[in-house]
Amino acid sequence: MLRRAPASTLAVLATALVASVAGCDTGDGKEMRVPTSEQRANLPTTTTTTSTVPGVPSDVAGAIPGASTGVPTTGAATPAPFGLALPWANGGAIDPRFTCDGADLSPLLTWTAPPAGTVELAMLVRDDDADGYVHWAVSGILPTAGEKGEGATITGAFEGVNDAGTVGWSGPCPPVGDPHTYRFSLYALGQQAELPEGFTGAELAAVAEPAAIAVAELTGTYSRAG
Repeated sequence: MLRRAPASTLAVLATALVASVAGCDTGDGKEMRVPTSEQRANLPTTTTTTSTVPGVPSDVAGAIPGASTGVPTTGAATPAPFGLALPWANGGAIDPRFTCDGADLSPLLTWTAPPAGTVELAMLVRDDDADGYVHWAVSGILPTAGEKGEGATITGAFEGVNDAGTVGWSGPCPPVGDPHTYRFSLYALGQQAELPEGFTGAELAAVAEPAAIAVAELTGTYSRAG
């Protein structure tokens, strides 16, 4: 039984035949006729796909997975970063109503959803210029996006004892003429704090810092007039 030649071999032979027919003389004084368009259409052909990756040479792009399709690949959506928002810009001046010179209210707070794996949120507000003096310590905050109104408490959370010796918020009260920076840190914890009632800011910090899988922070400054 005779075997049929592969299509690629036929394509080469056919191409050679066309070239020889078009450019050669038979030697008998008669010129061979060029194949018709219908005859050309019936010849076997092969096709090569060229990459269309913008700005990348085709020989290089061919080695990139998915490049030969000419369709850009789309990565997975990046989740929004864990963030915290206050009534002032990061590093901005704190309104006196949130301090000992005003109504001493805790400020409005909003925060975005924490990363996956968070089981609890915890908040600490400390004075960077007074050895980390604690103005607010809160544990047991639900691991979701949330908001706390001005002067309000965080629903479902537990407030600890600040360094002024009271439970809850104690506003900035630096020495007159001495500007201080106050750091608001919201910790996304990978485990529950499990602190007893009446816990201190130092106790919360000792648990929150090593257990945090992410931290959202903002600062504010306050200086008392003379």
